[in-house]
Amino acid sequence: MELQKLNEEEFDSFIQSDEPVIVDFFATWCGSCTALMPVLEKVADENENVKIAKVDVDEHRDLAIKFGIKSIPALLVFQKGEVKNTSVGFIPKSKVLELLS
Repeated sequence: MELQKLNEEEFDSFIQSDEPVIVDFFATWCGSCTALMPVLEKVADENENVKIAKVDVDEHRDLAIKFGIKSIPALLVFQKGEVKNTSVGFIPKSKVLELLS
């Protein structure tokens, strides 16, 4: 499953969900970001109750600044628009799932 790319206009409405929302802050030149993408796609395929999207920090610097993103990949887990959990760097699927609990 291809993950949705968010921009500033879509971001706020996307994270306003009763279901957990994972937002991956990434860059196309980042090797760890590239390695994390199939992990997130697998989580999305296997968990219908989780929404996953990505934000390119080069294209949407304002969002990265707003959420204090200093290193990538950075995962932020939102519920009802609030950050509930975070992770920086590559993590395996099991750790992504732990972020949701």
